[in-house]
Amino acid sequence: MPKTVTTVILAGGAGNRMETEYQKVLHPICGRPMLDWVLDAAGAPGANEDAPPIAVLGHMHEQVKERYGERLRYVEQTNMRGSGSALLDARRLLRDKEGRVLVLAGDMPLLQRATVRALLSVNSAAAFLTARMENPIGYARVLRYEGNVTGVIEEEALTNEQQPLREVRVSAYCFEAALLAPVLDELAKESGQGETSMAEIITAFIKRGVTVETCAVSPEEAMGVNDRVQLAACTAVLRRRINTRHMYKGVTLLDPACTYIDDTVKIGHDCTIYPGVVLEGNTVIGPGCTLYPACRLTDSHFGKFVTAQGVVARDAVVGDYVTLGPYVNLRPGTRLGNNCKVGNYIEVKNSVVGEGSKLPHLSYIGDGDVGKNVNLGCGTVFVNYDGHKKHRTRIGDNTFVGCHASLVAPISLGDDVFVAAGSVITENVPDDTLAIARARQVNKIGYTGKLRRKRGDGV
Repeated sequence: MPKTVTTVILAGGAGNRMETEYQKVLHPICGRPMLDWVLDAAGAPGANEDAPPIAVLGHMHEQVKERYGERLRYVEQTNMRGSGSALLDARRLLRDKEGRVLVLAGDMPLLQRATVRALLSVNSAAAFLTARMENPIGYARVLRYEGNVTGVIEEEALTNEQQPLREVRVSAYCFEAALLAPVLDELAKESGQGETSMAEIITAFIKRGVTVETCAVSPEEAMGVNDRVQLAACTAVLRRRINTRHMYKGVTLLDPACTYIDDTVKIGHDCTIYPGVVLEGNTVIGPGCTLYPACRLTDSHFGKFVTAQGVVARDAVVGDYVTLGPYVNLRPGTRLGNNCKVGNYIEVKNSVVGEGSKLPHLSYIGDGDVGKNVNLGCGTVFVNYDGHKKHRTRIGDNTFVGCHASLVAPISLGDDVFVAAGSVITENVPDDTLAIARARQVNKIGYTGKLRRKRGDGV
């Protein structure tokens, strides 16, 4: 393994087949930009940590710079005519380098770190990855004589005799830095402003008497992304890898093909996840949780032994032994204590709910601070908006709020308070108090018949 590796990522393509307004390598796959996956693969032992990878950019280069900042060094591709030309544009940063130069395509998210490590270990001044494909359409072919690489030929240049070739070149290369620099300088003089391909760079090494070696990978790992169909295919592979990793760590996925987990998600052991669950961003799920279908959790933290069904949560923190759902919306700023119960058709936003409290059904809790062991009856509404600004509702411990009550903020209810059903509470309620705020009921006996006769409806 070389002591020093300079990594070059070729990411200058326009990505026209993606039909997008975004730089191709920034398209997300399982919660991370495509380029992140390539950079992970490039992080094999021996990489030069003092010199960030070089990204050769062209189309929409400013988007990549904004996303990665100082994590990368940047070269703007002046001649948008081939991946070889992109490497020529980077040659000023490759002069006087020692060790190896690793060249990867920015649209190959399925490359794995072990593969790159194997490529860097090849004992040759020039090496690249290859794969054998039953249907190699779209790939350059590898030419050999008596087992030795004699060249690489682009698909459009294949002769009839070469059509049956099934070994393809994969866009991952390793060069001896001291030999690469003069080769690039020579090709730059020869091509002028013309197109230079990576095949020509390989051929230039062969002409110098260098034995070019190859390292074989699976066709799956060789897959690149040029359109949305290939993006979906790569996403499926990475999702399978992620799900397999979690299952080996003690997570039960009842249908891995229908479970969508970002690479950044952490899940504890003994969790059971049903089909149709989506876990995104920096979500953390504690051990022993059960997530039933239709849960979508984004940047949220669930404690241990949480049961959730039909829950949408974003930037929410849920304690241990909490029961959620079905049909719960936990919006940003939600914090639920241990042993809480949140029933069906509940929305919680920017609120803290204390341990053991129950929000059974059909309620809105917005901008509130709810104490311990509180029970909010069906249809409770925190009236938090006055048309101009939001206000908070505060409820003490052991308080009971009856059904269909409205708490008009800003308002505070003390400990051990009872709120009568149907009340509209507009004033603070002290501890140990029953609050009733509704009109007195009036029964008019015989009124219905009189009304119907007056309307001519009969009795």
